[in-house]
Amino acid sequence: MKYLIFPGQGSQKPGFLEPWMENRKFKEYLDSHSEVTGLDLMHLGTKAEAAEIAQTSVTQPLIVSASIASARTVFSSEQIASFDGMAGHSVGEFAAAAISGVISDEQALRLVSSRAKAMQKAAQSLDTGMAAAIGSDIEELTKRLGELKIANYNGANQYVLAGSSAQLEEIKDNPPAGFRIIPLSVSGAFHTEYMQSAKLEIAQEFSAVEAQSPKVTLLSNRDGKQISIGDEFVQSLLDQVSSPVRWDKCMSSMAGASTVVETAPSGVLSNLVKKTVEGADVYSLKSPDDSIDLGTND
Repeated sequence: MKYLIFPGQGSQKPGFLEPWMENRKFKEYLDSHSEVTGLDLMHLGTKAEAAEIAQTSVTQPLIVSASIASARTVFSSEQIASFDGMAGHSVGEFAAAAISGVISDEQALRLVSSRAKAMQKAAQSLDTGMAAAIGSDIEELTKRLGELKIANYNGANQYVLAGSSAQLEEIKDNPPAGFRIIPLSVSGAFHTEYMQSAKLEIAQEFSAVEAQSPKVTLLSNRDGKQISIGDEFVQSLLDQVSSPVRWDKCMSSMAGASTVVETAPSGVLSNLVKKTVEGADVYSLKSPDDSIDLGTND
């Protein structure tokens, strides 16, 4: 079993697209994506400082563009079709939707741009944020949450908390037993009810999408289960704006996989998969020259 996975917000680093700039095919994709999003993606992926690419309205389209372009540059259509499954983490689900054929690349970029702007707008009106929580005893963490929410269940004893800045500061200063709390450079409490206004703002645009059935099985952030109906997956893209990301369950569904490949900007998900999916050969796309043995379908 082979899986192609797509990273989410926080995977970007300054200059992460530099190794791709000598590849004509990749640059053509990036130029096309820049026209759709209205962003200078080449600048953002090569020259921009960390603060510039940490803005939600910029980060999300940049990551989705990089994921789509890297997948289409490295793999042929036949190789993409040879994967047994695909999964994206949070905003990575938009790239998964495009590469699997549920929506076009252009639709994915337009939808994620609307999502990013709406989420940034919602975040600006609230004093909220997110923090990583690293530790093994989920019960110990849960009983200390108060009004905080677990927004991401990332697996490998890694969680992301979301809520008011004051409550995040409090739990950082007095963490649950066995946990480290690390504040994240994120502008809002994503994947919680704090994003309900953003979800409502983009709902009509998402409902108007004419989705196709995926050509490759998709795993949903909702529960890690397979989705084979295009309209259902597009609805899940909308729902996850204010719902938790269950990446742990997506990885559970990859049990027994022989190969897992992460698209650019790669590294974060690959490390989680290495710790969780036993026996899998895990690859991170860092440049167009990366050599990946997809073998045969198994």
